[in-house]
Amino acid sequence: MGSARLIAMARDLLPLSINLPADLLAEIGGARETLAAAKASSTQKAYASDWERFCAFCDARNVEALPAHPDIVALFAHVEAEAGIAPVTIGRRVAAINHHHKEADFASPTARDAAGIIAQMMAGVRRRYARKKVQKAPAEADVLKAMLATIKGNGLRAVRDRAILAIGMAGAFRRSELAAMQLGDLVFTAKGVRITIPKSKRDQEALGQVVAIPEGRVIQPIRLLKAWMSVAALDGADRKAGEAQQAPLFRRLTRLDGLTDQPMTDKTVARLVKACATAASLDPALYSGHSLRAGFLTEAASQRANLFKMKDHSRHKSLDTVADYVRDAAMFDDHAGDKFL
Repeated sequence: MGSARLIAMARDLLPLSINLPADLLAEIGGARETLAAAKASSTQKAYASDWERFCAFCDARNVEALPAHPDIVALFAHVEAEAGIAPVTIGRRVAAINHHHKEADFASPTARDAAGIIAQMMAGVRRRYARKKVQKAPAEADVLKAMLATIKGNGLRAVRDRAILAIGMAGAFRRSELAAMQLGDLVFTAKGVRITIPKSKRDQEALGQVVAIPEGRVIQPIRLLKAWMSVAALDGADRKAGEAQQAPLFRRLTRLDGLTDQPMTDKTVARLVKACATAASLDPALYSGHSLRAGFLTEAASQRANLFKMKDHSRHKSLDTVADYVRDAAMFDDHAGDKFL
């Protein structure tokens, strides 16, 4: 019997597997944990939610969800699209349906779809219901300076928020990366700080990536970061052993601006960017947490930074993605119509 089949049996029949040796059951349990780790926790949660939605769809129509007929899956995709669900989300839900079939040792609906109805439906969904991707405005240097200027005072919240904006832009960080930063991830040097990102959206295997942020002369991100660590009594905490290494860098504050030991959420970053955009007389609808990351790349492109250096700093897998920022920044440079328009 193959190991995959044995693991499936252990999952579905574990209460009845009294004849299996305890050490074998333990080994099977470890294998299940390894299999579960193949998908990020966020993907697992999304798949579980997607499967529940499909089961509810099938229950309402009195048809089986497991095993599901390919035509039912195609109909599900159509109904979801009609309800305004984004094509990319529908694609994930179809993947979740296939995943749950395989988990239950059934052939997936897609594999049993000889007529290709699911693939045809998904192609139609993407063509008919495609949404134009809305790009948020970048918070390049001038915009970020305007945002920073709206944060007044030297209280905990003001000092923390200035550090979040400056480090977020300087490191081209995703908002989730900012929220997850630990004191032990920081190593200060004579030239700035090295920040280790243990795991990120493009690094699901947690190999780790290191981002170098210089002292700077305009935004001065290191000065603002050290100011936060000082006022929150976090400077020097990274030198302590054990739990201090895992202490969050950017902390949640109470309504009365009291310091907690809990990390802020990624939503804090998004709300902060929008609030500062509003205070700086900018349209908050155009800005989001991603504006900090996009701001670094946009500013770097306008300053004609090295494309490969930009890619290394932003940790993008594709050079084409970074090149888009360069093309946008240079759109009017040496224009083809300069000589006659």
